[in-house]
Amino acid sequence: MVFVGKAFPLLFAAPPSLVRTSIPLRGARGLISLRSTVEKTGRESEIPIALRDVVEFSKDTYRDLAEGSCFVFDATPTISFQYTRPLDERSSEEPKTARYDASGSDASELYEKIRATHDNSKPLLLYLPGLDGQGISAVRQYDDLSNAFEFWRMRIDPRNDRSTFMELTKVVSQFVQDVAIKHNRKVILVGESFGGLLAPSVAMRLEAITGKEHSPIMGMVLVNPATSFYNTNWSTWAPILASLRHIEQEEEGGTFPSLPTPYSVLGGMALSMRIPDSSQYRSIFDIVSRTTADELQDVLASMRDGFGLLADNLPAEVIEHRVGQWCVVGSQVVNPRLSKLNVSTLFIGGDDDNMLPTKEEGDRLVSLMPDCTSMSVNDAGHFILDDRFNLTEAIIEAPFDPLERRKNRKKYDPIMDWKAPTEDEIREALDTRVKTIRDLCSPQFFSTGIDGKRRLGLGQLPTPDGPLLFVANHQLIGVDLGMLIGELLEKRGIAARGLAHPIVFQGADGFGAGAGPTGPRPRITKRNKDGPVDPPPGDFKRFGAVMVTPKNFYRLMETGQTGLLFPGGVREVFHGKGEAYKLFWPEKIDFVRVAAKFNATIIPISAVGSADSANILLDSEELLNLPGLGGRLRNSSDNTLSARFDKSNSDERFVPPLVVPGVPARHYFVFGKPFDTSSVDRSDKSACADLYSGVKAELRRGLDDVIAAREKDPFKNFAQRIALERISGKPAPTFPIEELNK
Repeated sequence: MVFVGKAFPLLFAAPPSLVRTSIPLRGARGLISLRSTVEKTGRESEIPIALRDVVEFSKDTYRDLAEGSCFVFDATPTISFQYTRPLDERSSEEPKTARYDASGSDASELYEKIRATHDNSKPLLLYLPGLDGQGISAVRQYDDLSNAFEFWRMRIDPRNDRSTFMELTKVVSQFVQDVAIKHNRKVILVGESFGGLLAPSVAMRLEAITGKEHSPIMGMVLVNPATSFYNTNWSTWAPILASLRHIEQEEEGGTFPSLPTPYSVLGGMALSMRIPDSSQYRSIFDIVSRTTADELQDVLASMRDGFGLLADNLPAEVIEHRVGQWCVVGSQVVNPRLSKLNVSTLFIGGDDDNMLPTKEEGDRLVSLMPDCTSMSVNDAGHFILDDRFNLTEAIIEAPFDPLERRKNRKKYDPIMDWKAPTEDEIREALDTRVKTIRDLCSPQFFSTGIDGKRRLGLGQLPTPDGPLLFVANHQLIGVDLGMLIGELLEKRGIAARGLAHPIVFQGADGFGAGAGPTGPRPRITKRNKDGPVDPPPGDFKRFGAVMVTPKNFYRLMETGQTGLLFPGGVREVFHGKGEAYKLFWPEKIDFVRVAAKFNATIIPISAVGSADSANILLDSEELLNLPGLGGRLRNSSDNTLSARFDKSNSDERFVPPLVVPGVPARHYFVFGKPFDTSSVDRSDKSACADLYSGVKAELRRGLDDVIAAREKDPFKNFAQRIALERISGKPAPTFPIEELNK
C-alpha cells in the first residue's frame, strides 16, 4: 500500500508502501490501523483504493506511530525511543502503552527484560527517521525488522521539537549508551534521509566516548542519506516555502470548509515533484484515472485533508528549523569527518532519487569512507522503503554480517549447488540475447540416430541413464554458444554445462557473444572499493558453465550431469587465417578415460558458420609480431591463467584475432553418432585411444559433410534467407537431408 502524497501533499504523510491498487480492510469499510495491519490476521479483504482511503490510512498510521507500542522510553519531552515487538509476541488486546524515562533505573531493568525475551539472540537495531521525525516512510519494513532484530525506532515530536543537530546527536548517543554500552551490547544504526546524516554523527560521538577499538556500533546503514544535502538547493528553497505561512489567513466562519494553507499546497506540490519514482507515479495515475465524476467532490475533499496532513505533521516553522538547524549544520559537522569514520557501512540508494543526489552520493561515500559498501536500487526514488524492497534482508546480507550468516554459510559448490535455469529465465535469455543471432544466422540442427542416419532436429539425441558428454569444435570467437545451449534447453530440456576457460570467471561472462554482464539489469547492485560485490551471475554461470579443470570435469561425470567440452580450446576458438574448421585437439586422451569410468555417452557436435561470418584482419600470430603492441599482448597473455592444467600460461596464447563482422552466414550443427563408453575399460590405454580417435573422426566427418551439403542449401544466401523469413515468419528451409547421408 503506498499512494502517499506523491502527486499530492501526502508526501510526508502516507507511507510509500501505500502505492498499490488496493489496501487491506477489516469488515466492509473499516480501515485497519498500523497495529492491526502488521498483525496480518488473515481476515483481510481488498477493495480498490481511493484517495479517501489513503488519507484515512495515513491518519491512522500517524496516530499509531505517535502512540507507539507497549514500551516508549522518553529521552526528552519531545524525543522518544520506541520498542517494536515481533509479530508472534503481539496480541489483539495489547496492554496500554507504558512510558519510561530512557535513562531511569526502571528503563535499565526493562532493557534487560526485553533482551531476555529473545535470549540475547537478536542484534539491537535502532532506526533514525527522516526529516518528519516519525519514520512513516519505513512502516512496511517494521514487521520484518522486529522479527529479525531487537528493533527500536526514534520518534521526534512533529510540532514542538526545536532540538539542534548536536542535541539530537547527544540524545541518540545517550540512548545507545543506556541500551547497549551499559549492557555490553552492540547496535546497528539505520538512518533514512536526515537519519542517514544523524547516524554518522552519533557513531562519531560514540567513538570519541569509547574509543574506536571499543565502539558499540556493529554496523551502520544509510538509506538515501542527507549527507548529500550540501549539494542541493533545499537550504534556499525550504525557507521560501516556509515563509508562505506568513500570508495564511485565519479561518472565517461559514458553511464552507476551510481551504488548505498556501504552505501546505505549494510546499506539498513542490515536494511531490521530487519524491515519487516512476513506479509510484504510475500508481498515482492509476488511482486518479479511475476517479469518476460522482467521486470528484470526495476527491477534492480528500485532497484538502491531504494538504492538512502535511501542515499538521511537518508545519512550516518546523521544516524551516529542521532544514536550517539539522540539515545545514549536520552537513557541516559530519561531511569533513566521514573519511575517518571506520565503521562498516552499508549505503542504500535509489537511482531515481530526485530529492537528493543519491546516485552520486553512493560513489562518493564508497571512495571517502574507510569501509563502505554501496547498494544501488534501480527504479527507486527517495521513498525507497516501500514493499518492493526488503530492508531486513539487505541488513542481514550487509558486510558486517549481523546474524553471522556469511560466517556460517556453506561455500557454494558450482557442481552440486547449481540449479538449472527456470523456464522463464530460459525464455527471457532466448528472447533478449539469443533471438538476434538466431534471426541473423537461422541455425539448423541435425542429430544422428542409432542407425547412423542423420535427421533434421534434435529428436535422435539419446536420453541415457548415466552422464552425457557433448564434445564440439570451438567456432571462431565462440559466438554460437547461445544458439547451441538455447536449442538443447528449448527443444530437449538438456542443460549442457559448458567447461569454460578461467577468464570467463574473471569478468568475461557473456552468453553467446562478447564479454561482460548479460541479461536484464538487476534491480539491486552492490560495490565497494574493490569493485562489484556479490554480482549476479552472467549467462555463462547462470546456465551452468564451470571452470574447465580436471576436478570439475570428473565431478560432472561422477554426478551424472551433462557436460559440454571443447578439446580444441583457445587455439581453436582464436584460430588463424586459413584455419577455419580445423581441429586442434591435444594428444592427451584424459577426457575419454574419465567418461569411460562413469559409463558416459559421448556425442560429437560439428558446428559450422562462425568462420564464414567474419573476416580476420590480423590473426593472433600477426598481432604478436607487431612492434610495441605485440609485446604488450604477449605480456597480457602470459598473465592469463591457462585452461590446460599441464601447460604454463605462456604455452597457451590468449590473444584474440582482430576480426571485422561480415555478412552473417547460416549456421549448422550436426550431432554425430553416440559413443557408449560402458564397454570401455578406462585403464586400457589402447581402447581409450581408439575411442578418442573415433570421437574426433566422427566430429571431423560431420564438419566435412555439412560443409559440402550446405552448398545445396537454397537459402544459404543471407539476403534471400532473411527476406523469406521476414515475410513468412518461419525459418527458411535448408538442403535435403539426403545431402548429409551420402
